[in-house]
Amino acid sequence: MKIKIILISLVLLFLFGCKKKESNVDFKYFDFSYNNTFETCFSVKFTPNDSVYIREHWNANNAFDSTNIPRAKRNYIGLISEKDKKTLINLISKTQLGKYNSEYEENYSDGKYYIFYIDKDSIKKSIAIHSYKDDVPTDLDSLAKWIYKWKKKVKLIETDKKLTFFSSKYILPPTPPPLKTE
Repeated sequence: MKIKIILISLVLLFLFGCKKKESNVDFKYFDFSYNNTFETCFSVKFTPNDSVYIREHWNANNAFDSTNIPRAKRNYIGLISEKDKKTLINLISKTQLGKYNSEYEENYSDGKYYIFYIDKDSIKKSIAIHSYKDDVPTDLDSLAKWIYKWKKKVKLIETDKKLTFFSSKYILPPTPPPLKTE
């Protein structure tokens, strides 16, 4: 009889003790592309789990040292720590997509340019920022700065996985037309 009670207790303990860890991510999809004329051009895709996908489109370091990571035209996987993920979620939760313009543009040719693509609260929206004016929402600017700093410190593992970023289609130059051969 004691064995039955112990077995039943263990089964109940196992069933009620195992809780599915729920993700507290409040976005369905989020990616970010950044281009700084003299330093780097990259895209980052955050997923509901701990994996982060990064495409290094261009990197000024490669001109001097081709062994530096990240290298241009390469895809990477990185892991985001629980602490960093909480910070990211907190920054994204502050964004009120419905009230933002789709573009904050100032007419100059160099500098930084970044784009967010977010699917959150049943709103899918791209937000492009290329401006030093005060009209850029501070929460978007803070989020961009945080991602930029985070990307510099994350350990990257190269992958052959094909990656797609919604935000990168406006940040990368179009492919040149083929050369005419006669």
